[in-house]
Amino acid sequence: MGDAVDESKIILCCAVCCANCGIYPACDSPGCSGKIGLCGLNIEMCCKPGAPFLPCLCCGPKCECGGEDGCTIMKAQQQCCCISCQGAFPPNEEVPLAVTILGCTLYPNAGCCVSVKSLTMDRSDYQQG
Repeated sequence: MGDAVDESKIILCCAVCCANCGIYPACDSPGCSGKIGLCGLNIEMCCKPGAPFLPCLCCGPKCECGGEDGCTIMKAQQQCCCISCQGAFPPNEEVPLAVTILGCTLYPNAGCCVSVKSLTMDRSDYQQG
């Protein structure tokens, strides 16, 4: 997403299809950040010490269509201290398709305390079907 959260370091607590919540142990400062987007038009919010300045106080619009993820129809992310929740439709490399219950991931790879990075599939897997 090109934002304040490195999604690959999130440890999943729960996930259903293309939405997940987890612990973000890489959080180095208190504060909150968020991003929501629809068809490539995104609004960002960041209230963290040392964060880059956004145009309208702590919010900023941005257009991100193309690039690595293509144009995601809907994408949302929020992070507050060490908790992060995110979703995307269709799922992408930052928000992979997953099923996790109480920290135990059942799909696509089984395991406990699994990171988003370990679930990331090949880009071609998201373009099928």
